[in-house]
Amino acid sequence: MNNKFLSLVANEKFVADELINFCKENFSFKILSTRTLSNHALEVEIENFDINKTQDLNKIFNQKQIDFCIRDKNFKDFKVLLCDMDATMIANETLDDLVKITGSDYNVDETSKLAMEGKIDLRTTLKNRVEILKGQPKSLINEVLKGIKFNPGGKTLVSTLNNLGFESNLITGGFKPISTYVGKELGFKNVISNEFNFDENNCFTGDYVPITGQKNSKYMYMEKINKEKNIPFAEMVSVGDGSNDLEMLKHSGLGIGYHAHQIIKNNILNQINFTNLETVLYFLGIKEENFII
Repeated sequence: MNNKFLSLVANEKFVADELINFCKENFSFKILSTRTLSNHALEVEIENFDINKTQDLNKIFNQKQIDFCIRDKNFKDFKVLLCDMDATMIANETLDDLVKITGSDYNVDETSKLAMEGKIDLRTTLKNRVEILKGQPKSLINEVLKGIKFNPGGKTLVSTLNNLGFESNLITGGFKPISTYVGKELGFKNVISNEFNFDENNCFTGDYVPITGQKNSKYMYMEKINKEKNIPFAEMVSVGDGSNDLEMLKHSGLGIGYHAHQIIKNNILNQINFTNLETVLYFLGIKEENFII
């Protein structure tokens, strides 16, 4: 018997019994048990789930502005958290912010959007944007740091999973020292990112060390964890929004799109479209009373 867990999360309080009855009336799966995770989050154990019916789930729950997740395992079966940074843990696209500060007329917003949708090569766009920074002072980074907006629920997500023994990783196509700052503020145990090169005058050289700036580099880091620590992909949880997160999300035991680009919505079942990053904890079946705020 292949039972699954269906997590349902909304921004507002709901009556659990009403939502359970709604599921019974609209879906063909059998409900075995339910757990209240908070006054706006519910977990339902189900059987006879037809994966081909996920479009129906999407349509109905999107209309009600409820985020949902279907998973096979308890959170105790997971050991690793992998999170994208830009537009996931923070609202910013930090490299774009740097380029804008220089006053360049390069259309960074459109270029980044196309790269995140998988329509143009990410490494090429990174190279082009970093080249614009050549000769600019390193101090520009301080301006970017001042403008960083952390997405709601991120610190609670990382703190809670750290407390439960997870290895938390901020893995980004962005750059140190910005990623280092974000990782420290949120409490990530590891930060994996590209690195800018600077000259003797503390100015950008226009090139960089591409640690995560190549195709499928985030997936390659998953392979590294698997080989070095003998942790299978099935025990990894990942969160991201763009094309460079796709392979990471596809190969994780639980891959979650966060307010994601269409390429992620088209390929990844579990999505957070309406709520915040605390929803990742609900998707794992963790009760709000166990959150580390």
